[in-house]
Amino acid sequence: MITARRSVAETSALGRQLSATERDPAAHVDALRAALAHPCSQHAFSQPELWAELARALGRLGDYDGAIVAIEAGIEHGAWAQPHPRADVAEWHLLAGRHEQAEATYTTLREQYPNDVWLYNHAGLAYADVGDHAMAVRWLTEGLQVALADGDPEQLASQLADMRTHSLKELRADPDDELTRAAAATTARPVMHPSMPLRPPPAPPCGHCGYDPDRERGVPPAELTEP
Repeated sequence: MITARRSVAETSALGRQLSATERDPAAHVDALRAALAHPCSQHAFSQPELWAELARALGRLGDYDGAIVAIEAGIEHGAWAQPHPRADVAEWHLLAGRHEQAEATYTTLREQYPNDVWLYNHAGLAYADVGDHAMAVRWLTEGLQVALADGDPEQLASQLADMRTHSLKELRADPDDELTRAAAATTARPVMHPSMPLRPPPAPPCGHCGYDPDRERGVPPAELTEP
């Protein structure tokens, strides 16, 4: 058992370490794991955010299996994104050379979210990045059809069309078709990816420092600042 003031000091130090290591994936992984392991982590940090950031850092290091485990933990803690965080799982399967698992994951997500144009954008970009332009065209074509059928509310048709044109050219196919022309007729705007709302459950009372969710860190605020 520690005091609330010590909890604040320790978790604040961990927060500073997280900020200081953002440009160094290996050090950032260590900092994230330290933050997750602290007994006061549940109420001091956003657990979905920590797990999602750990997954991204592990992915940058090429530890795709570790990244998948981390993002699944993030999902369990309430992480959410558009497209669904498991779109990243599919991409990590692709990067690990597991194309069947990647396609199965993307297909499941498409069944769950058939009108999410960001999912088709994600898949198209991921397949193009690994050089599978045939699959990229397949996903981008379907995404473009979904976007145009719905009036392109996300203003994503132009980007989908550009990516599709690139992959068609890589396949030595003619990109000048009806879909390309339909996308060109839409109003092109800068694409802003939707934010990633995180929905962590309320932190439970902490037996390590006395944190109570109904009170600020479990003690009167004055006790945190008095010498």
